[in-house]
Amino acid sequence: MTAKKTVRIAFVDDDENLLSSHRRNFARLRPDWEGVFVNDPIAARDAIIADPDVSAVILDIHMPGMTGLELAAELRKARKELIIVMLTGYADLQSALMAVNEIGVFRFYPKPTMLETMLDDIETEIKSRLGQSEDTLPTEFLDLFELGVIAVDETLTILHLNSQGAEVLRRSSLVRSGPQGRLIIDPSPEGLTKFLVPPGKTVPRSHQSFSLERDGEKLSLLIRRVPKKADGKQSFMIILVDPAQQRPPAVDDLMDLFGLTRSEAKLTQKLAEGLALDQAAELVGISHSSARTYLKTIFSKTGVNRQPQLMKTVLSSIPSLR
Repeated sequence: MTAKKTVRIAFVDDDENLLSSHRRNFARLRPDWEGVFVNDPIAARDAIIADPDVSAVILDIHMPGMTGLELAAELRKARKELIIVMLTGYADLQSALMAVNEIGVFRFYPKPTMLETMLDDIETEIKSRLGQSEDTLPTEFLDLFELGVIAVDETLTILHLNSQGAEVLRRSSLVRSGPQGRLIIDPSPEGLTKFLVPPGKTVPRSHQSFSLERDGEKLSLLIRRVPKKADGKQSFMIILVDPAQQRPPAVDDLMDLFGLTRSEAKLTQKLAEGLALDQAAELVGISHSSARTYLKTIFSKTGVNRQPQLMKTVLSSIPSLR
């Protein structure tokens, strides 16, 4: 029987004190793992590329001779499967977002972050890649969606985000990344705290929608509770929908999402584009009276009772992937 392969992790930081701290704590936290500790980024690059047994690397974003971003980019070119973790200060948020979404950095953490937290997340990712876990979605999959996706814990600390989510954080004044990598939602929607941490013996809701608006800017949030992991930690998936950037789903998607017939889906799509009922009916090729009958059925299937509510529901649903 083949022996279990030892996890081997490289630590790269020009701060010798921090490197020594990592060495001591690593031996205590993961006595069965192996650590490689390097204070020179160029030497680290050569060593990691030459050592296929290195599963992950934890590196600082600021280093002389070669920055963490530069090192991460070179490592990613040579080692597509390498798990890259980056330590960064709050001022480097934009660089960190770029590292996640363009270089493929697995995760970034603010300084200081407990080493145990980083190692736990690396271990979860390794198990996921070995098929022992099913709760981690790769960035490449999340980027298929035409909307922002952000994973957070119950304190709203950002665990992961796709490229569209990073773009929403960059341009929106309603959501942003704050100190310690926490997602700041301003104004904070009523009921958000109770949804994240239900009081007492309240049964947690699986998902909830929130609408943000200020100074003419609007943003819809759909927050879905993710099943707890083996360690009992709760996480959430937040879908960000900008109505100004959103297109109605395709007819086939509306049929799948709400159980509509094709004619009902065609009418719904036209209404979501802002057309009046008589205009939508004409384009779909049905009479105005038939459209009114269809609309009642559509309201019933989508759980709304007014046309503005229908538009909001449709525009907040998952857009077409076709």
